[in-house]
Amino acid sequence: MQPGDDEVIRAVRKGDVEAFEALVVKYQPRVFATARRYARREDEVADIVQEVFAKAFHKLDSFRGEAPFEHWLMRMAVRTCYDFLRGHQRNREHSLTDLADDERDWLDRFHGRAG
Repeated sequence: MQPGDDEVIRAVRKGDVEAFEALVVKYQPRVFATARRYARREDEVADIVQEVFAKAFHKLDSFRGEAPFEHWLMRMAVRTCYDFLRGHQRNREHSLTDLADDERDWLDRFHGRAG
């Protein structure tokens, strides 16, 4: 019989870092499914999932147990996905700006040849 989430969390909080793997194994499919709704590329999905579990591990002391661990983890997963989208949007805006500069350079070169 596998230990319940509460038992695993207690073990991790007491210093049994390896016990956290049980939570990763249990919830990884659901976190992957959530991340796939927000990211297109599989490497981005994997990065999101890794970040979710890293955050969960480091913030485990803030889990109060008022709701199931799964709810806490999935809320963290969605927030991490939103952070990814915001960062991705900023990167996209930068690349559009860079593209506009490249187009401007091309136009300047074109006018230089035509003139």
